[in-house]
Amino acid sequence: MKTVNKNRYMRRSIPPAMRFQSRDGEIIQALHKYDGVLARRQIKDLFWKSASIKTMERRLTLLYHNGFINLPSLDQRRTKPIPEPIVWLGWRGILHLAGQMEIDVPFPNNTGENQMRLLEKRLREKGIGWQREPRWSQLGHDIAVNDFRMAIERAAIKWPSITLESWVPEGDFLRQMDTIEFEYKDQDGKTKKRRKGVRPDGFFVLLDHLRLINNSLARARFLLEFDNGNHPLTRFARDKAAPGVAYVRSREYKQRFGFNSGRWLVVCNGEKRLHNLKARTEKAVGVNASIFLFTTMGQIEPETVLNNPIWMRGGSKKVISLVNTIEVK
Repeated sequence: MKTVNKNRYMRRSIPPAMRFQSRDGEIIQALHKYDGVLARRQIKDLFWKSASIKTMERRLTLLYHNGFINLPSLDQRRTKPIPEPIVWLGWRGILHLAGQMEIDVPFPNNTGENQMRLLEKRLREKGIGWQREPRWSQLGHDIAVNDFRMAIERAAIKWPSITLESWVPEGDFLRQMDTIEFEYKDQDGKTKKRRKGVRPDGFFVLLDHLRLINNSLARARFLLEFDNGNHPLTRFARDKAAPGVAYVRSREYKQRFGFNSGRWLVVCNGEKRLHNLKARTEKAVGVNASIFLFTTMGQIEPETVLNNPIWMRGGSKKVISLVNTIEVK
């Protein structure tokens, strides 16, 4: 029977000496930027693309033992649904970020639970979000959202006239959620009213500089919905499609983003799920289904995500590219 080296997963009480490097700060900033958690392969792709895994592991281990990042404990590895190796922000990492922003937050007296909760509260009061642990139940979902974001970022860099102007992660919506009222039809066809907080998996803006020069509509706004196929189709119509339309038209949306324009990007785990969600959305919101664009996870690559026609428009059989939506208000 194979024995487990428990010490391998325990943080040392006396951390090994380390010299903080500029790349360490960049790793911490990236973890915060990508909503607090990254797969190790994503970190390697960002910071050690040409280096060996062992080179990366040595540095991450130093950052872990010094409290800048967190790694799953032995108990978490045994009890939590962890689809692949991950890293998230430690208490010293988030305090380093606070210092970079010139925000004064007192150091905890120790690393016990009460002190960590107090630190989280103090950070929140200063407007800094810190995800102390990953959202275990949707960890695979959160990693996939970051894969999508990285694909958009790399595609925008390669496209000469397109800039990814901004990205709002899901964590920002969780900390400051917009609540709206909307109407929907139940399974019996009866119209009902409901109140709901809207929480996209992300929001981003693409800017086309050529259209900006020509004084044409130059920005496209997108709300992301990553669908893992875990929920019934009827729930998508009620909980996503109907409130999704109402949110883009709402006062809350305009107050937050300055406009009442935007498209929902629905990324599905397969073709069958895509067509079922598209049909449900069209039935639920009628002509308003046109603000929904559907594709599958398998089609998301930096080479395809912006300029290839991989997005199926709701209410139509048209398949379009994202850059072609910039001209549509």
